[in-house]
Amino acid sequence: MSKIAITIPDEQMRTLERVRRKQRLPRSRVVQQALRFYFAHAGHAEDVRAYEEAYRRKPEQGSESRSYGRAAAEVLDDEDWS
Repeated sequence: MSKIAITIPDEQMRTLERVRRKQRLPRSRVVQQALRFYFAHAGHAEDVRAYEEAYRRKPEQGSESRSYGRAAAEVLDDEDWS
């Protein structure tokens, strides 16, 4: 395991402290969880960008488009929109 020193804005530090106290976790654990979440979703965001770029070059047509629309609706339904 490695150690790092970082600088974050005061508001993020206050939020970090509030979250870690509420969850009764050490700061490092909260930051590790945040990084895991970020890394997992950063790959997804890159996939979306690549898909959008490909769509601009060659839009889908017919049943292919409807299938992707249904798949997107299912994925988006799982998102927390609050």
